[in-house]
Amino acid sequence: MKLRLSSILLLFSVFSGFSQKNNSSFEFTQTINIVYSSQNPLVNTTAQLFKQDIEQVFGVKVNLNPKNDNQHNTQIILRIVGDKAPVELKNSLAQNDRKIAGQWEVFSYSNQSKAKKQTLIITGSNARGLAYGVFELSKKWGVNPWYFWADVPIAKLASKKVIIKDTISAEPSVKYRGIFINDEDWGLQPWAAKTFDTQTKDIGPATYAKVFELLLRLKANIIWPAMHPSTKAFYHFAENKEIAKKYGIVMGTSHAEPMMRNNVDEWIDKTMGDYNYFTNKDKIINYWESRIQEIKDYENFYTLGMRGKHDSGMEGVKDINKAVETTEEIIGIQRDLLKKNLNKPLEDIPQTMTLYKEVLHLYENGMKVPDDITLMWPDDNYGYIKNLSNETERKRKGGSGVYYHISYWGRPHDYLWLGTTHPALIHFEMNKAYEMDARKIWIVNVGDIKSNEYGTQLFLDMAYNMKPFQQEKSIKEHLCSWTYSLLKSTKPADLLWQYYQLAFVRKPEFMGWSQTEPTRATHPTDFSATEVDQRLKDYVQLEKETLENRPIDKSLVDAYFQLVEYPILAASEMNQKFLYLDKFYEKPIEQRDNADENLKASIKSYQDIQELTSYYNNQLSGGKWKFMMDASPRNLPVFNSPEKLLKVEQKKAVVSQNTIKIPAGDFISVKQGAKAFWKKIAEPSFSGSSVASCPFQLGTSLDSTHISELPTLTYQFNVNEKSALNLTVVALPLHPLQFGIGQKIGIQIDDQKVQFVNFQTYDRSEEWKQNVLTNTAKRILKTKELSSGEHTLKIFMIDAGVVLDHFLLSFN
Repeated sequence: MKLRLSSILLLFSVFSGFSQKNNSSFEFTQTINIVYSSQNPLVNTTAQLFKQDIEQVFGVKVNLNPKNDNQHNTQIILRIVGDKAPVELKNSLAQNDRKIAGQWEVFSYSNQSKAKKQTLIITGSNARGLAYGVFELSKKWGVNPWYFWADVPIAKLASKKVIIKDTISAEPSVKYRGIFINDEDWGLQPWAAKTFDTQTKDIGPATYAKVFELLLRLKANIIWPAMHPSTKAFYHFAENKEIAKKYGIVMGTSHAEPMMRNNVDEWIDKTMGDYNYFTNKDKIINYWESRIQEIKDYENFYTLGMRGKHDSGMEGVKDINKAVETTEEIIGIQRDLLKKNLNKPLEDIPQTMTLYKEVLHLYENGMKVPDDITLMWPDDNYGYIKNLSNETERKRKGGSGVYYHISYWGRPHDYLWLGTTHPALIHFEMNKAYEMDARKIWIVNVGDIKSNEYGTQLFLDMAYNMKPFQQEKSIKEHLCSWTYSLLKSTKPADLLWQYYQLAFVRKPEFMGWSQTEPTRATHPTDFSATEVDQRLKDYVQLEKETLENRPIDKSLVDAYFQLVEYPILAASEMNQKFLYLDKFYEKPIEQRDNADENLKASIKSYQDIQELTSYYNNQLSGGKWKFMMDASPRNLPVFNSPEKLLKVEQKKAVVSQNTIKIPAGDFISVKQGAKAFWKKIAEPSFSGSSVASCPFQLGTSLDSTHISELPTLTYQFNVNEKSALNLTVVALPLHPLQFGIGQKIGIQIDDQKVQFVNFQTYDRSEEWKQNVLTNTAKRILKTKELSSGEHTLKIFMIDAGVVLDHFLLSFN
């Protein structure tokens, strides 16, 4: 991943996609006065944080002047459209205000500095827009959004003179952008309770203040707070909602928590009865209404509908028809409660229907959702979006959004430890969502935040400004830009990219070939001996380069360990633990010896994981992150020591067949259609050369009865001897773009009959489980006997949204 640093920094520069006019300098050589109105809590918070940033970066004294007194020689004025302006600037600011008034979270810079008086004016179309403008400057000057959460040092600038251009930002690409803190039991909750939020002994106001600051600096605006049984409900601590107001963060709740209620903590069966709408309707309605009344003066995005107390289906429902009918009734009641208690038109109250798990089936089976409610489409918990809006749904007043995962607890297997979701997959899926007009709300499940730092950054950067991400190469450039901003080097980006590539083949948590729900024992891998050796070689080399590239600057070592060294080394050692065990398993149980070198290597890898994790918790950043990192969340079998795995059966040799591999991008010719076409892509891919069927907004399947008219890819291959063969078509395990279409293609070898295949899977079938564990979807076809010589393979497009990776031709 050798990229020019200058072009990278330009692409993701502070003003990417913004309107700019002139260059003006501003000097931080004397006391700076920040002038603002303290009436808005977020403006007050922004001013205080900006003061800290300036003092750390420039080493000058900063005075806060909340009385809006702007008679200072060096001043920065923070204002919202309509706020009082200096008399001499009134006309120019009025013109500026007209340009951004009524826009969503827009900011402007106006540098009015003159010879004897320096004045920088930062204006927001609203308070969050102002905050984004302020923290954009802080980031440009060296205050990284992750300064607290990843211990990125804030260095003083050598020069106290900076260039600040008159600028008007664009509106965010997605209106509501945020995170879901989830499965916090093994990291964030014990860390907060035992080290950081000691007054509440939980994830409380001190922790949320730091989370909300991170979100502001990342230009996010909404959160679904932690909600597992280990954690008290967000509203249990009264100060939490005040902290949200102080930082201007919109509160929402997950798919299982309608009407801002954390049922796991707040619904007490002993005193309130069953959480069953059919038998306890009045108490449930009162429960919802009391929360609305409690938070009506705060900014909220309401989740509607009803599921079980936690992540389960609605209690008491007997069939899908009754579930549809009852959910429609419940939505009507909830909307009546909102209208009654908030005294606003319903279309002015943000509401979402998160179509997660069984709720998606209700919608598919005819559930009616009022037009002003936002449809929130889910992924399948493994990064593949399950459905997006069709042409009619894209016209809804409420629009649509996406609930996405880069961390998950559940079947077929958890991945709660290391953040390994491939950036290219996030990029591909969220670009697809954006093209399909899912632009109202994006929420990403980030687990504990820690270990998912880059996935979080990428997701929120895309949500804020999609423009620089609409080129495929932008994803690698973004990773380079990110590591440079944190660690002053792009080399970590190369290391992390290889880490993501290796995990795309198999996540570290999946290396035991085990599953959950129910929990199953580990097994030998499905890798051949050649694949085992190559994977060991790749990880050993990656680990070596990671250690060799530790920063020389000691102030960067802690950040490097958290963001690069720990995830890469931990993933490497988890792979080595199982890959060396694979070699050990080649012997029958009765012939295995505890002195075996492969077993020793496996045990050492397990011990190395424990040592790395102990360092993370006890020594990293002076012990700041104690209790944050758990190398065995839920104590699943995959995390066991090798000594506990010795009874595994002998591994059967995986026989390598005589195969030809053709990357999907290596076609010799392509025929495009009038409305549909094939597009060559490099990522996400195993082969480095994949092909996607486009456009995503096609809306219908192409007519396969006119096969010669379909967009077609043509490949050539040679057969040395007369033989039949098996053709394996390998694709990404994507889902149909919308209801009513599939993941279909047509396949033809020479002039043989065209065979049609569909990669679509259903619910949590065993096929789907294997697909997401391997990031592949496969279809195998048998051919008639082929003569020796040259042959052609043709692929016909039927559905948009298919990504073909490669073909394997196996000879009988």
